[in-house]
Amino acid sequence: MKKVRWGIMGIGRMAGVFGNTLKALEQAKVYAVASRNLEKATEFGAEYGAVKCYGSYEELVQDEQVDIIYIATPIACHYDNVKLCLNAGKHVLCEKAFTQSAEGARELYALAKEKKVLLMEGLWTKCQPVFRKIMEWNREGKLGRIQAIDARFYTKGGRDHRLVKNRSQGGVLFDLVIYPLMYACAILGYEPEQISALAVKEGDGGIDIMDSIQLRYKNGAFATLTSGVSHERQISLYIQGTSGRILIQDEFFFQAQRVVLEDWNGQVKEEFDGSFMINGYEYEAIEAMQCIEQGKTRSELLPMEETIAILELLERCRENQ
Repeated sequence: MKKVRWGIMGIGRMAGVFGNTLKALEQAKVYAVASRNLEKATEFGAEYGAVKCYGSYEELVQDEQVDIIYIATPIACHYDNVKLCLNAGKHVLCEKAFTQSAEGARELYALAKEKKVLLMEGLWTKCQPVFRKIMEWNREGKLGRIQAIDARFYTKGGRDHRLVKNRSQGGVLFDLVIYPLMYACAILGYEPEQISALAVKEGDGGIDIMDSIQLRYKNGAFATLTSGVSHERQISLYIQGTSGRILIQDEFFFQAQRVVLEDWNGQVKEEFDGSFMINGYEYEAIEAMQCIEQGKTRSELLPMEETIAILELLERCRENQ
């Protein structure tokens, strides 16, 4: 594979994590980085071996040597940032949540198709080995008919947590709930018959700090999903089928590296080791680079149709809270 030259837009925590990923991938190169502050961009670029450092996003997208741009800015900025990249004809991998509205995502998807470039949401879990193995077991019927899913994602924090004090992040719904919701929909489908959504909201702006979502499907299956900022971290996933069950609680389910499928008597039916090569983000980077190499403008692992469907459900939850 030809070495892919990456641009990184935004230099926060996720940019650093992804920068480390790209540094460890032989087929990738951190070519350019951009921040609204040139001094900070230069400092960040030096750490990750960037050839070019820019003090504006406009300069980054105009760099003809950049093949694809990873967007690591706050969620509230994603729509404008992605649109800037697409209009410049750049392939894009945008950190989740993709946008704050499904309509915005549909507009960007249409623009990407017009420009004939790749557009992917950086929902890393869907590219990881364990997630893909669970999807495979489900397709093969090894869990039987799925009856219920219970997923929770509580992050530890107080009133100074970024999701509480920084309202541009979009609250718990778009930052945390997206993981349990994505898992439930990947297994049960993106069109639940009923949605129930509750939230605990904080401050004058009504930012949600705890959410409870329940999805019910026509076949009787349901998913119970909870997330929030809590006094301690609680992260688990339980999938119950008529022939098998999966419980992930010893590690974060959205970045799990091992999974066990048991029958109803607790006997192991299958187990799978999906140890990361680097840090788990390599799989979405590799997927994006392979799509570019093969001339694809759509990822089969992270199709924009599913990104939009999740955003539609998140919006319905927000309206019902």
